[in-house]
Amino acid sequence: MKSCKIKISGRVQGVGFRPFVYRLAKSLDLTGWVLNSTGSVEILIQGSEANIRNFIDALSHDPPPLSHIENIFEEIVEESTYTDFSIIKSREDKGFNFISPDIAICDDCLRELRDPHDRRFGYPFINCTNCGPRYTIIEDLPYDREKTTMKVFKMCEACNEEYHNPISRRFHAQPDACSVCGPHLWIDSLNIPESNLFKEIGKLLYEGQILAIKGIGGFHIACDATNESAVERLRNNKKRRSKPFALMMKDLDMIRRYCYVNNTEEKILRGKERPIVLLRIKDYLDLSPSIAPGNLYLGVMLPYAPYHYLIFDDFDRPIVMTSGNLSEEPIIKDNVEAKDKLKNIVDNFVLHNRNIRNRIDDSVVFVEDNDLTFVRRARGYAPDPLKVSIEVDPVLALGPELKNTFAIGSGNYVFMSPHIGDLKDLETLDVFEETIEDFIHLFRINPEILVHDLHPQYLSTEFAEKFKSFMKVVPVQHHRAHILSLLLDRDIGDPIIGFSFDGTGFGEDGNIWGGEVFVGNLRELHRAAHFKYFPMAGGDYSIENPKRIAYSYLFSNEIEDNGNYLPISPLEKDIIKSMIQNKKNIFYTSSCGRIFDMVSAILGVRSVVDYEGQAAVELEMCAMDSDTSAVYPFEIQKGSSLEIDILPMIKKILEDRQHINRSIIARQFHNTIAYIILSTAEILREKYHINKVGLSGGVFQNRLLLNILSPLLKESKFEVYTHRRIPPNDGGISLGQIALAMKGV
Repeated sequence: MKSCKIKISGRVQGVGFRPFVYRLAKSLDLTGWVLNSTGSVEILIQGSEANIRNFIDALSHDPPPLSHIENIFEEIVEESTYTDFSIIKSREDKGFNFISPDIAICDDCLRELRDPHDRRFGYPFINCTNCGPRYTIIEDLPYDREKTTMKVFKMCEACNEEYHNPISRRFHAQPDACSVCGPHLWIDSLNIPESNLFKEIGKLLYEGQILAIKGIGGFHIACDATNESAVERLRNNKKRRSKPFALMMKDLDMIRRYCYVNNTEEKILRGKERPIVLLRIKDYLDLSPSIAPGNLYLGVMLPYAPYHYLIFDDFDRPIVMTSGNLSEEPIIKDNVEAKDKLKNIVDNFVLHNRNIRNRIDDSVVFVEDNDLTFVRRARGYAPDPLKVSIEVDPVLALGPELKNTFAIGSGNYVFMSPHIGDLKDLETLDVFEETIEDFIHLFRINPEILVHDLHPQYLSTEFAEKFKSFMKVVPVQHHRAHILSLLLDRDIGDPIIGFSFDGTGFGEDGNIWGGEVFVGNLRELHRAAHFKYFPMAGGDYSIENPKRIAYSYLFSNEIEDNGNYLPISPLEKDIIKSMIQNKKNIFYTSSCGRIFDMVSAILGVRSVVDYEGQAAVELEMCAMDSDTSAVYPFEIQKGSSLEIDILPMIKKILEDRQHINRSIIARQFHNTIAYIILSTAEILREKYHINKVGLSGGVFQNRLLLNILSPLLKESKFEVYTHRRIPPNDGGISLGQIALAMKGV
């Protein structure tokens, strides 16, 4: 008879780990106990040496499907004899926690949801240890029911019996409930019996109503995606003129009617995370053309909550399922707040009474070359930790202004927040601060270092300034953080040539960067190349009006818009000229994102934008209509750092637009950006003897550019690295900021 203590760290709480251990121990005739501790599960087992070894092997090689084991520590001990095996009371301990993300309904629960003989038939909150809400309901750890928002629902006798039955799939399932004792759903303005609820929701959607539906991590705004009038009304109400809406479709058969789906995309669509996947459009058929204007892709997800399936039982069309928020603000999670803020957007509210403790939006991804790329990392993935190759002191990284996420880290682990939104107003800042407090509390990491963006006027910078007397506060330049994020994401220790291309970031020289090339590693990065600066007149107003960016560039290079292709009035031209001549209210930028905007405006694709990145997105879509391989001229001027001059390209584009189809010009522009990157990389390889190339920043969400560029780099014998675990856009910056807390630096 041996006694062995085992401590398992990782994602081992909220995933049915203790019931799994209980059943495994009983099957191997072992006695002892299992409990939840802070960030771990602790086990004492007694029995024969062979059975103990079999037990540990099963833990290592066949754990519960939602778990992720980081470490297993085992120790032979002397203990008094136990006659049975039991689950005992959780206890708090040192160390940080791992929290399971919210995942989709499992096949077993879905089967019960559909079974008229099952007591949970049609119950919209069905779940078990293998599925359902996790992060969104957790108030504190260790993960027990009384530390979740489910604590207000006292289990009925039947649920309580399951909860304590080791044979049940709901043994110690903390969100366990049924229609007798659990949360329920209702339509706010209608007194509808629960038996007719989903028929009524279907009827309202068929009638063209816009509904606010409380979900797992916050509200969705939903309407019939085939009803042009409803979709247009939603756009008008939400003041969202062009940005694509996400869709939820009943099943893969429905998705395939409208979109192309490859094997990798199918696997991701059906996976437990259930993100929105950007799919190439096959045929709009009956969909409203206002779903994704100017775009060749649809953002589509499958049902993931039980009540999504129940809605589709009585509604057999695609549903717009967009975030329930005001523009670029965090998703709304509470009933009262939703009824206040969304009352002028929706016609009715579908509410439930399970409180959402931690809000979270839907994740957005796409697949290129069979690799997953995140656009937004949220539900299904966050707050899973990212294990990194470096060791960091306890740190809080505040992230960027746009597409904000923050991150906290300690040791080899980084916990990135879900998507927050744009930190441009105090309301979003309140949610930002609230979520930071929750992360520090939940993950038991007390930061000693605070890292923020270099921009002096960001709200996150003002937030950081408050803590200078309490901890070390360190700024980091936006584009450096992009490359650092890629190095940590892909575990790259060697020097790399890193291309950091996006829209805007405050530079170390006071200019606005966005087309930067760095050489180095996690400990030292230096700026080796950039696009030649050009003036922008009018600050943020120009970013919303790419025609102004284009005219500023043309005027500063003494090029007249003789064809009057830019829709700018003579008065506006005079104002821009005056700003540039007098150097008032202008800034200089090297931004690659602004170059995309400029070319989009010159070609008449998009001269005014409704959402961030729109001009570049529509230019990419335009370019997809051509397959030319031609390249425009450009210059790379050598010096202490390389300077990339696109003036020869812009002059030739101005000539071509008079007699060549703009889709051909747009494609040739994309080819040219790819060859600029290749040429720059080859020059820097020769100088620094580095063969690794990394791509980070929002520009590298451009799927056409990636498709052109990657083969070119590989043909030139470069090792090419793109993001895998986090977005290449600003949503991944907080991971890179974490690197400034590396031990020994």
